[in-house]
Amino acid sequence: MGRDLEQIVTALKQSASVAILSHVRPEGDTLGSALGCHLVLKSMGKEVATFNPDPVPKNLRALPGAAEVIRADRLPRPFDCYLVVDATDPKRVGGLLSGVPPGSLVINIDHHISNTQFGTHNWVDPEAAATGEMIYHLIEAMGIPLSREVATNLYVAILTDTGSFHYANTTARTVRIAATLIEAGAVPHEVAELLFDQREVEELRLLGTLLTRMQLSPDGAVAWIEVTRDLLEGARVGRDALEDLISYPRSVKSVKVALLFTEEGGQGVRISLRSKGQVDVAAVAKVFQGGGHKNAAGCTVMGSLPEVRERILGEIRRVVTRIGDERADGKG
Repeated sequence: MGRDLEQIVTALKQSASVAILSHVRPEGDTLGSALGCHLVLKSMGKEVATFNPDPVPKNLRALPGAAEVIRADRLPRPFDCYLVVDATDPKRVGGLLSGVPPGSLVINIDHHISNTQFGTHNWVDPEAAATGEMIYHLIEAMGIPLSREVATNLYVAILTDTGSFHYANTTARTVRIAATLIEAGAVPHEVAELLFDQREVEELRLLGTLLTRMQLSPDGAVAWIEVTRDLLEGARVGRDALEDLISYPRSVKSVKVALLFTEEGGQGVRISLRSKGQVDVAAVAKVFQGGGHKNAAGCTVMGSLPEVRERILGEIRRVVTRIGDERADGKG
């Protein structure tokens, strides 16, 4: 057991009350990790509450324990410990940490290389395919048996952050952990139905419209989709409908970088970035105060959609050109 993990195990065992915080716009990894922790700590007799600034997405509402997630912008009272999962910095959990008393015990568990180490105890492992992988090791280190409910949440966490095990972050360790979770009761076909087979007809019609509007760079290396406020409102669907939309431009054979631009009202434009191979989209997102992983990242940029698009694509062109130059020089 590493020192970081050992300190976290001790801190959690000594805490009578724990607030679990996950990042805004929750997806499978952050929510599955949070719920896995919630159920385990509750089974240990802890007073546990799980918070998120945003609602639980439609396709994750049936996860074990999801009904107990409290939507809040501020915590209602102090806790002995604040466990933050899958968040690179305090801003990623909205205002949930802003009212925490000075000197509070904050545990930061994350797998993003851009994590700012903001906790009292920080366990950051960029080699982990998902934070859910790390939570599995945490539960193992605490000596708590895996229940079917916990295993299901962690399986969802890993499945979503590996793109159903076909992203480059999938390792032998990832697959071994997934197998253990299945042995503990996670049912792959039930999870797949929960995550991927819950679409409404309106969502598929929106998908068709967006795919016909997908744009491609002249060299075919970059593809992007733009979602305007008017288009989303006219389709009469929620933002949940955009989940995994970026996988379509990414699947184009020639594409090295895929982007999804989503208008966020007065908050600017939200950009999701995915890449294949050597293109580091986390470096692109970082230029715009975002973050993530080498092949999956995101950021929010103020400005109109056309302005933001040109700024982001310009940075991507610079990154792709630099990689091409390095290869030509024999450095890549």
